[in-house]
Amino acid sequence: MRSRCLTHPTIALLALFVLLSCGCARNVPRPIAPQPQSVGVAPSGGPVMEQDLQVVQANLKPVYFDYDNYTLSPEAQSAVQYNAEVLKKTPHLAVVAEGHCDERGTSEYNLALGERRAKAVAEFLTNSGVPNRLSTVSYGSELPADPGHNEAAWAKNRRVHLRVSR
Repeated sequence: MRSRCLTHPTIALLALFVLLSCGCARNVPRPIAPQPQSVGVAPSGGPVMEQDLQVVQANLKPVYFDYDNYTLSPEAQSAVQYNAEVLKKTPHLAVVAEGHCDERGTSEYNLALGERRAKAVAEFLTNSGVPNRLSTVSYGSELPADPGHNEAAWAKNRRVHLRVSR
C-alpha cells in the first residue's frame, strides 16, 4: 500500500503560493483630512470659519452692572468700548446682547431689568459705530454665571453677555 504524501516540490509550490497571496501589500486608502466648515461670509467674500467665530467670542468681555441698575458705569463703558472695537472688525457677524440679573427680585422684575441692561449695551455699541446687526434678549436670573448666594456671586450675575453668530 502506497501512502499519499506530499513531495518536496509540491510543498515548495504550496508554500510559494501562500507567501505570494499573503505577502502582497494591500492598498490601504488614506483618510482625507476634513475641511473646516464655513459659518458665514467674511467682508472679503471668503468663508468665516467656526474657529474665527470662537476667537471673536472669546475676546468679548462681559459687561457688569451695579445692583438694581442698568446705567453703564465707567468700567462698564470701557468694556463695551473694547467690545465695540472687536465687533467693528467683524461686521459680518450678528450680535445678541444677553441681559442677566442676580437672584434678588421677582422673575418679572429681573426679566425687565435684564432687558434694560441689554438695550443699554446695544445702544452704546450702536453709538460706537457697530453696524446695526444687534438684538437683545433677557434671561433675568435664570442663567447665573455663579450659582452662589452671596454678594460676590451676585456681582458676577449682574451682566450683559455678548454672543456672536453668523
